[in-house]
Amino acid sequence: MAVAAFARLSVLLVDEDRSRSAVFARQLARVGFVVQEVKADDALRQARENTPDVIVLDLVQATSETQAWRKLRRLPGTADIPILALIGEDDVAAKAELTDFGYDDYVVIPCASDELIARIRGLHRRHGTEPLLRRRIGALHVQLATGETWIGERRLELTAGERAILVTLARSYPSVAPRPALDHLPWRTAGDVSSNVTEVLVARLRQKLAGASAGVEIRTVRRAGYRLQLSTITTTHP
Repeated sequence: MAVAAFARLSVLLVDEDRSRSAVFARQLARVGFVVQEVKADDALRQARENTPDVIVLDLVQATSETQAWRKLRRLPGTADIPILALIGEDDVAAKAELTDFGYDDYVVIPCASDELIARIRGLHRRHGTEPLLRRRIGALHVQLATGETWIGERRLELTAGERAILVTLARSYPSVAPRPALDHLPWRTAGDVSSNVTEVLVARLRQKLAGASAGVEIRTVRRAGYRLQLSTITTTHP
């Protein structure tokens, strides 16, 4: 694909090591990417104010960077921005954490600049056409077209009615999904018949999310409906 097709692709490069960051920035700028270098404590503000196409987060000897990616993944305004992690060759701990709150890809460094550029382009291609088709809330991933749901890399088995409820909640996040919208979803199958279908399905969903340690819960908003929110205590996922 021609370089021009990616000429305005914006990358937020998060790294405490300015010398290493400068090397990466030069490599990316050389092929036409718009690169902004920031330290971890400024990553959240910059991601919100100048929403990048891809975030590259250096986790080599990371300390504050780890907290930065957790915040980026937890907040509605930045949760859907794809993140490419840079990790050290022998960093087993970092690899084990890559699915916590949803890393999208990683590169082991040192690496060739061509590989780094190719991974960023790949993330942009995959995610550039998908934001309206999926929703990520912490470790919870919901495909809005099908209702298929994962917690980290583990698939969560749901009935048709539960999927319909969760998709509606995910579409509304972080706002409230109105009760009438939930009451009129086309979920009524033989397994979901009840005099109070919405409450039954919401209760079952709550149990499944809690049982899967999703780090996400369903909150009842009196006289309004329901909404998803991140739990106070979250659990990491393999």
